[in-house]
Amino acid sequence: MEYPYELDNDPNLWLDEIDLLEIESLTPEEAERLAAMVEHDLQSADLSASLSPEEAEEATKEGDEHLAQGLVEEAISAYRRMIQADPDSLDAHLRIADAYLLADMSFKAVRHYRKAARSHPRRAEPHFRLGEVYRRYGLLKVAIVEYRKAVELSPQNPFYRYRLAKTLFEHGEIREAVEQMVLCVQSANSDAFYHYALGDMFARLKRYEEAVQEMHLATVYAPYDDYYSACLGIMYLHTRALSQAAAAFRQAIRLNPENPSYHYLLADTYRRMGMVKHAAAHYRKAGRLGAYDSVFVRRVRDEVSRSRE
Repeated sequence: MEYPYELDNDPNLWLDEIDLLEIESLTPEEAERLAAMVEHDLQSADLSASLSPEEAEEATKEGDEHLAQGLVEEAISAYRRMIQADPDSLDAHLRIADAYLLADMSFKAVRHYRKAARSHPRRAEPHFRLGEVYRRYGLLKVAIVEYRKAVELSPQNPFYRYRLAKTLFEHGEIREAVEQMVLCVQSANSDAFYHYALGDMFARLKRYEEAVQEMHLATVYAPYDDYYSACLGIMYLHTRALSQAAAAFRQAIRLNPENPSYHYLLADTYRRMGMVKHAAAHYRKAGRLGAYDSVFVRRVRDEVSRSRE
């Protein structure tokens, strides 16, 4: 999809085109009903408060219950009453925006996220959620601006920084992406996920020794996660540390013995080590367990082969 607008100067300019594309995906009845709801929603934001705090609280509860049941339209109506009670309510604008996202109406969601950001300039949540919407549509440069604001306002939130790092990486700003991911790990050092994320980033950059270190820390902080152990084994394969790779795959199998892909990776590793009987046993085990993830195994093989060239 191409956007013929100057996004850097005004990120809002893309929204009308997005909105039209989304409306076209709805039935005429759905489009007409939701468009009417949005028009009423925007008008209600300008009304003076007409609900008591108790009524606003009841509207919040009602909207949350509707959303939990998948009744998005009813939830939007309830959240609109919250906005009628308090047009600047951060909670109300975030809730109704989230509901609009579920209704595939990102244009309306962005309106409310931006309203929340203007009304509460020291709060990070609206900027983070704006970043999420822009990223969804591939508008990485605009998403990065919003993620930066979220990180500036809430520097100790590792997930905000993680999203910034990932988006920077996708946008090709590699050095800063790594810097931000390192800061993310430092702020949540005992969280295995962020060590895994940094390890994965190093692996994509073919910095396998550093990837091994981070993947190892992921297994230390989440010793019962079989996937992290398997990833550590793959990083060891890249560094040609076959015995360590085999140990990591064995640990993954101990944690999840029914995953045929782990047996296949261990069998491949044993084969490279010349341990033919051990390899054959795990190839047979993988076969008995059923179809392994051939795409995953093939990708690992190809990546390891390329890393040795």
